[in-house]
Amino acid sequence: MEDQIVSAIQIAWEPTAPQAQKPAAFEYVNRLRQEPQAWEPCINIFTRLPRHIEVARIFSLEIVNNAIQAGLLDQAGLDLVKNRLLQYLRSEYAYATNDVHKPPPDSSAIENKIAQTITYLFCSLYPTTWTTFFDDLLSLTTTGSGQRDSLIGVAFYLRVVNSVHDEVGDVLVAKSKEEQEKANALKDLLRARDVARIAQSWQEILSHWQTRSGVIGELTMSAIGKWVSWIDIGLVVNQNMLQLMSQQVQQNRVQGLEDAEELARDKALAAFTEIVSKKMPSVDKINMIEFIGLQDMIEKLGAWPILNNQKSSDYDVDLAEEVAKLVAVALQDIMRVLDTEQQSSGVWRKAEQMLRAFLPQLLRYFSDQYDEVCSHVLPAMTDVLAYFRKAFQGDEYMSQRASVLVPILQAIFVKSRIEDYNDNDGEYDGDNTEEAEFLELRKRLSTLQQSIAATDEQLYMDAVSAMINDTFEKFQRPGQNVDWRDLDLALHEMYLMGDLAVRNGGLYQKAKPNSPAAERLIRMMLVMVQSSIGSTRTPALQVQYMEICNRYSMFFEKHSQYVQPVLQNFLNNAHSPNTR
Repeated sequence: MEDQIVSAIQIAWEPTAPQAQKPAAFEYVNRLRQEPQAWEPCINIFTRLPRHIEVARIFSLEIVNNAIQAGLLDQAGLDLVKNRLLQYLRSEYAYATNDVHKPPPDSSAIENKIAQTITYLFCSLYPTTWTTFFDDLLSLTTTGSGQRDSLIGVAFYLRVVNSVHDEVGDVLVAKSKEEQEKANALKDLLRARDVARIAQSWQEILSHWQTRSGVIGELTMSAIGKWVSWIDIGLVVNQNMLQLMSQQVQQNRVQGLEDAEELARDKALAAFTEIVSKKMPSVDKINMIEFIGLQDMIEKLGAWPILNNQKSSDYDVDLAEEVAKLVAVALQDIMRVLDTEQQSSGVWRKAEQMLRAFLPQLLRYFSDQYDEVCSHVLPAMTDVLAYFRKAFQGDEYMSQRASVLVPILQAIFVKSRIEDYNDNDGEYDGDNTEEAEFLELRKRLSTLQQSIAATDEQLYMDAVSAMINDTFEKFQRPGQNVDWRDLDLALHEMYLMGDLAVRNGGLYQKAKPNSPAAERLIRMMLVMVQSSIGSTRTPALQVQYMEICNRYSMFFEKHSQYVQPVLQNFLNNAHSPNTR
């Protein structure tokens, strides 16, 4: 039967196989998926030496996996599969070598498939008969020297550790009530039996392989980042482990790393992010952030050559994203402490000091030229501004408001400006994904502006008016060439000014501007309609111009002399070849 299965798989998947035989082969292999006893010849196919072709081995192990998951194997069958796979692993993976250049015994696809099978066996047998599960796997990681120096064995062990988390600890995977209860029971058993040993193995592996293999570094950091959410934080947040994790980050400061080394560095930062985001009491969280030395770490990262020059071709966007995530998580936790603790408490005062210390880093990644980096810190910026709105009430905080809010507002202006690389002259394309993402970012940034306006309306109006008036002045100056992107930003901010100017029902009340914001907007409207902005041929500017005129149409009731030129611009735009 084994030869028949292998032959059918080979015919079904081999492009050069006779086409006339393929339908029967596909029918046969599909029928195997429904056959309750197919797992037994399939485990033989997988472990047999010399090896069968890879597709046959992968398919056979998939049949075994399906049978375990479906509960088709009794205790004897589970023990048989366990023993056969352990025998195979000890033959092919144990005491292999510490040579990083030696190829592994199996491809990554097969390694991952074996790890999946071992994980399913873990779920079935660990509570009862396979209590030595991690001992057996850890035995693969050494060549007998007493160190975790078997590259192949260590890599496989870490794949299984990651896979076990994915099966029992991943909260993003939907589970039934029964499945969740089983997963919780397995996590409780792991905490009681083996978590301390597993955490110790991470230290031992990093100590040996940190400077030798980026792949091992990546797998280890990935495991730490996954497991830390549901194990005792003290197993990870201790001097030895943090030093090893920091070294994993710090050793990769320059461009030109191998892909695996970059992934290991990024996974290390992701692990720090998971550590900081772990739920715990406020006092413990603030003390942990301090113990880790998070602020100092982030500042040092920002000084690296691959991060401190955004205009450089060596700028590492992936690294910037990971650091931005870490900054965001830390600040959001700090904000939670400030929102929930009494101001008279020591933990509140320490959190407030941390907020001040982290603000420059928040602003740096918020201002990053890459929108994907900025997006990671937007929720943290929202929380910070909401806090300042409550904390900065009263004239006595005027200078503090200005020192904090003006740089943020200037950064919002920069992020709201269309990028220089966008050289389509404002042409609109309904299928342009980048345009849609940018417009969504602008919408989120406008929400931040509203928060700043609610904190200090005068400061907000002064900053926005200065930017708009400066752009219009340059545009009207003879011989001055103003980038259309700057005009687009000015018109965008002018449109948003209406959120303040017309919130009481209109621009005018009893023939006079109804607010200081309305008065400023009316002056801007006069400059706009008197200029040649309305006759520009740039589609983005044409649309902005018409939207502003439409939104503030009450302006023309008091300034009817501008109806004719504005109407002429509308008629010209109605004949635009641009559909929008």
